[in-house]
Amino acid sequence: MIIAGIDEAGYGPLLGPLASAACAFYTPDAEPTPCLWARLKKCAGKSRCKKGRKLHINDSKAVYSPSAGVSELERAVLCLAEQVHGLTVGLDGLLAMVDPDVIPFLAGYAWYRPSDPDPFPLAASAMNVRIATNAYTAATAAADTRCVHYRVRLLPERQYNDMTAKTKNKASTLFSLAARHLDDLIRTYSDQNLLIVCDRQGGRSHYGDLLRMMFEDWSLRIVDETTARAEYLLTNGDRQARIIFQEKAEAECLPVAAASMLAKYTREALMHRFNRYWKSHDATLKPTAGYYNDGLRFLEDIKPLRERLGIDDFDLIRTR
Repeated sequence: MIIAGIDEAGYGPLLGPLASAACAFYTPDAEPTPCLWARLKKCAGKSRCKKGRKLHINDSKAVYSPSAGVSELERAVLCLAEQVHGLTVGLDGLLAMVDPDVIPFLAGYAWYRPSDPDPFPLAASAMNVRIATNAYTAATAAADTRCVHYRVRLLPERQYNDMTAKTKNKASTLFSLAARHLDDLIRTYSDQNLLIVCDRQGGRSHYGDLLRMMFEDWSLRIVDETTARAEYLLTNGDRQARIIFQEKAEAECLPVAAASMLAKYTREALMHRFNRYWKSHDATLKPTAGYYNDGLRFLEDIKPLRERLGIDDFDLIRTR
Protein backbone atom coordinates (compact mmCIF):
# COMPACT_ATOMS: atom_id res chain seq x y z
CA MET A 1 0.00 0.00 0.00
CA ILE A 2 0.93 3.69 -0.20
CA ILE A 3 0.79 5.81 2.96
CA ALA A 4 1.02 9.54 2.35
CA GLY A 5 1.12 12.58 4.58
CA ILE A 6 0.55 16.31 4.05
CA ASP A 7 1.65 19.11 6.38
CA GLU A 8 2.68 22.76 6.27
CA ALA A 9 5.17 25.26 7.67
CA GLY A 10 4.98 29.02 7.77
CA TYR A 11 1.22 29.45 8.16
CA GLY A 12 1.50 32.18 10.80
CA PRO A 13 4.52 34.35 9.85
CA LEU A 14 4.50 37.90 8.53
CA LEU A 15 7.57 37.37 6.33
CA GLY A 16 8.81 34.55 4.14
CA PRO A 17 7.08 31.82 2.14
CA LEU A 18 4.24 29.49 3.04
CA ALA A 19 5.20 25.86 2.45
CA SER A 20 2.93 22.81 2.11
CA ALA A 21 4.59 19.43 1.61
CA ALA A 22 3.58 15.86 0.83
CA CYS A 23 5.43 12.63 1.48
CA ALA A 24 4.44 9.09 0.50
CA PHE A 25 5.90 5.70 1.39
CA TYR A 26 5.37 2.31 -0.18
CA THR A 27 4.99 -0.54 2.31
CA PRO A 28 3.87 -4.15 1.75
CA ASP A 29 1.74 -3.94 4.93
CA ALA A 30 -1.99 -4.06 4.27
CA GLU A 31 -3.37 -3.27 7.73
CA PRO A 32 -5.52 -0.11 7.93
CA THR A 33 -2.88 2.18 9.47
CA PRO A 34 0.53 0.52 9.71
CA CYS A 35 3.21 2.23 11.81
CA LEU A 36 6.15 3.08 9.58
CA TRP A 37 8.30 4.01 12.59
CA ALA A 38 8.05 0.36 13.60
CA ARG A 39 8.66 -0.81 10.06
CA LEU A 40 11.75 1.41 9.73
CA LYS A 41 13.01 1.12 13.32
CA LYS A 42 16.55 0.26 12.17
CA CYS A 43 17.00 3.50 10.24
CA ALA A 44 14.50 6.08 11.57
CA GLY A 45 13.14 7.12 14.95
CA LYS A 46 11.05 9.77 16.63
CA SER A 47 13.98 10.73 18.86
CA ARG A 48 17.46 11.92 17.98
CA CYS A 49 19.95 9.07 17.76
CA LYS A 50 23.08 10.13 19.66
CA LYS A 51 25.35 8.03 17.44
CA GLY A 52 23.68 9.33 14.28
CA ARG A 53 22.81 5.86 12.98
CA LYS A 54 19.14 6.68 12.47
CA LEU A 55 17.33 9.55 10.83
CA HIS A 56 15.40 11.75 13.24
CA ILE A 57 11.91 11.86 11.68
CA ASN A 58 9.23 13.60 13.71
CA ASP A 59 7.18 16.77 13.72
CA SER A 60 9.57 19.46 12.48
CA LYS A 61 9.10 21.33 15.77
CA ALA A 62 10.62 18.32 17.58
CA VAL A 63 13.56 18.03 15.16
CA TYR A 64 14.41 21.69 14.61
CA SER A 65 14.70 24.70 16.86
CA PRO A 66 16.81 27.84 16.50
CA SER A 67 18.93 26.69 19.44
CA ALA A 68 19.42 23.12 18.14
CA GLY A 69 20.05 24.25 14.59
CA VAL A 70 19.00 22.84 11.25
CA SER A 71 21.53 19.98 10.93
CA GLU A 72 19.28 17.07 12.06
CA LEU A 73 16.37 18.35 10.00
CA GLU A 74 18.58 18.82 6.95
CA ARG A 75 20.19 15.38 7.15
CA ALA A 76 16.83 13.57 7.20
CA VAL A 77 15.24 15.72 4.48
CA LEU A 78 18.19 15.28 2.11
CA CYS A 79 18.23 11.49 2.66
CA LEU A 80 14.52 11.18 1.86
CA ALA A 81 14.80 13.55 -1.10
CA GLU A 82 17.65 11.53 -2.59
CA GLN A 83 15.72 8.28 -2.31
CA VAL A 84 12.94 9.81 -4.43
CA HIS A 85 14.71 12.28 -6.71
CA GLY A 86 18.39 11.37 -6.77
CA LEU A 87 21.47 13.24 -5.61
CA THR A 88 20.90 16.88 -4.66
CA VAL A 89 23.33 19.50 -5.95
CA GLY A 90 22.78 22.82 -4.18
CA LEU A 91 19.62 24.37 -2.78
CA ASP A 92 18.35 25.35 -6.21
CA GLY A 93 18.92 21.76 -7.32
CA LEU A 94 16.82 20.52 -4.40
CA LEU A 95 14.06 23.03 -5.09
CA ALA A 96 14.04 22.10 -8.78
CA MET A 97 13.27 18.51 -7.75
CA VAL A 98 10.78 19.05 -4.94
CA ASP A 99 9.00 22.15 -6.31
CA PRO A 100 10.01 22.99 -9.90
CA ASP A 101 7.08 25.43 -10.21
CA VAL A 102 8.59 27.82 -7.64
CA ILE A 103 11.92 28.37 -9.43
CA PRO A 104 10.71 31.12 -11.82
CA PHE A 105 8.88 32.85 -8.93
CA LEU A 106 12.01 32.94 -6.77
CA ALA A 107 13.94 34.63 -9.56
CA GLY A 108 11.70 37.66 -9.05
CA TYR A 109 12.92 38.22 -5.48
CA ALA A 110 16.34 39.70 -4.80
CA TRP A 111 16.38 38.07 -1.36
CA TYR A 112 15.81 34.53 -2.65
CA ARG A 113 18.45 34.51 -5.37
CA PRO A 114 21.61 32.51 -4.61
CA SER A 115 24.62 34.50 -3.53
CA ASP A 116 28.27 33.69 -4.10
CA PRO A 117 29.14 31.57 -2.22
CA ASP A 118 25.84 29.76 -1.61
CA PRO A 119 26.78 27.05 0.92
CA PHE A 120 24.89 23.76 0.80
CA PRO A 121 24.17 21.76 2.90
CA LEU A 122 23.45 24.61 5.28
CA ALA A 123 24.63 22.94 8.49
CA ALA A 124 25.03 19.17 8.14
CA SER A 125 28.32 17.94 6.71
CA ALA A 126 28.08 16.62 3.15
CA MET A 127 29.98 13.49 4.22
CA ASN A 128 27.56 12.89 7.10
CA VAL A 129 24.60 13.20 4.72
CA ARG A 130 26.26 10.79 2.26
CA ILE A 131 26.90 8.16 4.95
CA ALA A 132 23.39 8.53 6.39
CA THR A 133 21.82 8.23 2.94
CA ASN A 134 23.71 5.03 2.14
CA ALA A 135 22.71 3.45 5.48
CA TYR A 136 19.10 4.58 5.17
CA THR A 137 18.79 3.28 1.59
CA ALA A 138 20.13 -0.14 2.58
CA ALA A 139 17.80 -0.36 5.59
CA THR A 140 14.69 0.61 3.61
CA ALA A 141 15.55 -1.97 0.96
CA ALA A 142 15.82 -4.65 3.66
CA ALA A 143 12.46 -3.53 5.11
CA ASP A 144 10.87 -3.36 1.64
CA THR A 145 9.54 0.07 2.62
CA ARG A 146 10.69 3.25 0.90
CA CYS A 147 9.84 6.86 0.25
CA VAL A 148 8.34 7.21 -3.24
CA HIS A 149 7.03 10.79 -3.23
CA TYR A 150 8.51 13.94 -1.65
CA ARG A 151 7.20 17.26 -2.88
CA VAL A 152 6.60 20.76 -1.55
CA ARG A 153 4.51 23.69 -2.76
CA LEU A 154 6.08 27.03 -1.85
CA LEU A 155 4.27 30.35 -2.01
CA PRO A 156 6.63 33.34 -1.77
CA GLU A 157 5.17 36.58 -0.49
CA ARG A 158 3.82 38.11 -3.71
CA GLN A 159 2.24 34.83 -4.85
CA TYR A 160 0.86 34.30 -1.33
CA ASN A 161 -0.73 37.76 -1.33
CA ASP A 162 -2.18 37.22 -4.81
CA MET A 163 -3.74 33.88 -3.85
CA THR A 164 -5.04 35.15 -0.52
CA ALA A 165 -6.70 38.08 -2.29
CA LYS A 166 -8.53 35.56 -4.49
CA THR A 167 -9.45 33.07 -1.76
CA LYS A 168 -10.34 35.85 0.77
CA ASN A 169 -8.60 34.12 3.70
CA LYS A 170 -5.36 32.32 4.41
CA ALA A 171 -7.08 29.07 5.49
CA SER A 172 -8.41 28.72 1.93
CA THR A 173 -4.98 29.54 0.56
CA LEU A 174 -3.46 26.77 2.66
CA PHE A 175 -6.10 24.27 1.55
CA SER A 176 -5.48 25.22 -2.08
CA LEU A 177 -1.90 24.00 -1.68
CA ALA A 178 -3.00 20.83 0.12
CA ALA A 179 -5.56 20.23 -2.64
CA ARG A 180 -2.80 20.17 -5.25
CA HIS A 181 -0.99 17.51 -3.22
CA LEU A 182 -4.19 15.50 -2.84
CA ASP A 183 -4.78 15.62 -6.58
CA ASP A 184 -1.20 14.51 -7.35
CA LEU A 185 -1.32 11.67 -4.84
CA ILE A 186 -4.73 10.40 -5.90
CA ARG A 187 -3.93 10.52 -9.62
CA THR A 188 -0.64 8.68 -9.05
CA TYR A 189 -1.31 6.15 -6.29
CA SER A 190 -5.06 5.48 -5.95
CA ASP A 191 -4.60 2.07 -7.61
CA GLN A 192 -2.28 0.99 -4.77
CA ASN A 193 -4.51 0.99 -1.65
CA LEU A 194 -3.80 4.65 -0.92
CA LEU A 195 -4.09 6.20 2.55
CA ILE A 196 -3.54 9.96 2.91
CA VAL A 197 -3.21 11.51 6.36
CA CYS A 198 -3.32 15.30 6.65
CA ASP A 199 -2.83 17.67 9.50
CA ARG A 200 -5.92 19.84 10.01
CA GLN A 201 -5.98 22.68 7.51
CA GLY A 202 -6.18 26.12 9.11
CA GLY A 203 -8.53 25.00 11.90
CA ARG A 204 -11.09 23.49 9.50
CA SER A 205 -12.83 20.33 10.81
CA HIS A 206 -15.11 19.26 7.89
CA TYR A 207 -13.82 18.60 4.37
CA GLY A 208 -16.57 16.63 2.63
CA ASP A 209 -17.92 19.50 0.54
CA LEU A 210 -14.43 20.54 -0.56
CA LEU A 211 -13.54 16.99 -1.57
CA ARG A 212 -16.79 16.65 -3.54
CA MET A 213 -15.96 19.82 -5.47
CA MET A 214 -12.40 18.65 -6.15
CA PHE A 215 -13.23 15.09 -7.17
CA GLU A 216 -16.66 15.39 -8.75
CA ASP A 217 -16.16 12.21 -10.83
CA TRP A 218 -15.47 10.19 -7.67
CA SER A 219 -17.86 8.69 -5.15
CA LEU A 220 -17.35 10.15 -1.67
CA ARG A 221 -18.31 8.42 1.57
CA ILE A 222 -18.02 10.25 4.88
CA VAL A 223 -16.66 7.66 7.30
CA ASP A 224 -16.39 9.94 10.32
CA GLU A 225 -16.45 13.66 11.10
CA THR A 226 -15.58 15.04 14.52
CA THR A 227 -13.81 18.16 15.71
CA ALA A 228 -10.49 16.32 16.09
CA ARG A 229 -10.69 13.85 13.20
CA ALA A 230 -12.44 13.47 9.85
CA GLU A 231 -12.19 10.45 7.54
CA TYR A 232 -13.40 10.04 3.95
CA LEU A 233 -13.32 7.35 1.29
CA LEU A 234 -13.08 8.30 -2.39
CA THR A 235 -13.75 5.60 -5.01
CA ASN A 236 -13.68 5.62 -8.79
CA GLY A 237 -13.95 2.17 -10.35
CA ASP A 238 -10.99 0.11 -9.14
CA ARG A 239 -9.29 3.18 -7.66
CA GLN A 240 -9.76 4.38 -4.12
CA ALA A 241 -8.24 6.74 -1.60
CA ARG A 242 -8.83 6.88 2.12
CA ILE A 243 -8.25 10.42 3.44
CA ILE A 244 -7.92 11.34 7.11
CA PHE A 245 -7.64 14.86 8.52
CA GLN A 246 -6.66 14.93 12.19
CA GLU A 247 -5.04 17.03 14.87
CA LYS A 248 -1.37 16.32 15.63
CA ALA A 249 -1.18 13.98 12.64
CA GLU A 250 2.59 14.37 12.48
CA ALA A 251 2.89 12.55 15.83
CA GLU A 252 0.86 9.58 14.56
CA CYS A 253 2.02 9.12 10.96
CA LEU A 254 5.64 9.12 9.77
CA PRO A 255 4.88 10.48 6.27
CA VAL A 256 3.10 13.49 7.83
CA ALA A 257 6.14 14.11 10.02
CA ALA A 258 8.45 13.80 7.01
CA ALA A 259 6.24 16.23 5.08
CA SER A 260 6.37 18.73 7.93
CA MET A 261 10.17 18.47 7.87
CA LEU A 262 10.41 19.16 4.13
CA ALA A 263 8.07 22.14 4.45
CA LYS A 264 10.07 23.49 7.39
CA TYR A 265 13.46 22.87 5.79
CA THR A 266 12.69 24.55 2.48
CA ARG A 267 11.20 27.54 4.27
CA GLU A 268 14.21 27.80 6.61
CA ALA A 269 16.63 27.50 3.68
CA LEU A 270 14.89 30.38 1.90
CA MET A 271 14.82 32.44 5.11
CA HIS A 272 18.57 31.82 5.35
CA ARG A 273 18.94 33.50 1.94
CA PHE A 274 16.46 36.19 2.99
CA ASN A 275 18.53 37.18 6.03
CA ARG A 276 21.82 37.00 4.16
CA TYR A 277 20.46 39.39 1.52
CA TRP A 278 19.45 42.02 4.06
CA LYS A 279 22.68 41.63 6.02
CA SER A 280 24.62 42.19 2.81
CA HIS A 281 23.19 45.71 2.91
CA ASP A 282 23.51 46.17 6.68
CA ALA A 283 25.79 43.80 8.59
CA THR A 284 24.40 44.98 11.95
CA LEU A 285 20.92 43.59 11.29
CA LYS A 286 19.63 40.89 13.64
CA PRO A 287 18.19 37.99 11.56
CA THR A 288 14.49 37.12 11.69
CA ALA A 289 12.50 33.91 11.35
CA GLY A 290 9.63 36.02 10.00
CA TYR A 291 7.07 35.37 12.75
CA TYR A 292 4.70 38.20 13.54
CA ASN A 293 6.22 40.14 16.44
CA ASP A 294 9.82 39.69 15.36
CA GLY A 295 8.77 40.33 11.78
CA LEU A 296 7.43 43.74 12.82
CA ARG A 297 10.74 44.43 14.58
CA PHE A 298 12.69 43.43 11.47
CA LEU A 299 10.54 45.58 9.17
CA GLU A 300 11.23 48.56 11.40
CA ASP A 301 14.96 47.78 11.34
CA ILE A 302 15.07 47.64 7.53
CA LYS A 303 12.68 50.56 6.90
CA PRO A 304 15.40 52.90 5.59
CA LEU A 305 16.77 50.09 3.39
CA ARG A 306 13.34 49.26 1.99
CA GLU A 307 12.84 52.88 1.01
CA ARG A 308 16.30 53.19 -0.53
CA LEU A 309 15.97 49.93 -2.49
CA GLY A 310 12.41 50.68 -3.58
CA ILE A 311 10.95 47.46 -2.16
CA ASP A 312 7.19 47.16 -2.64
CA ASP A 313 5.43 46.09 0.58
CA PHE A 314 3.22 43.71 -1.42
CA ASP A 315 6.36 41.78 -2.45
CA LEU A 316 7.75 41.59 1.07
CA ILE A 317 4.98 41.57 3.67
CA ARG A 318 2.21 38.98 3.83
CA THR A 319 -1.20 40.64 3.95
CA ARG A 320 -2.84 38.05 6.25
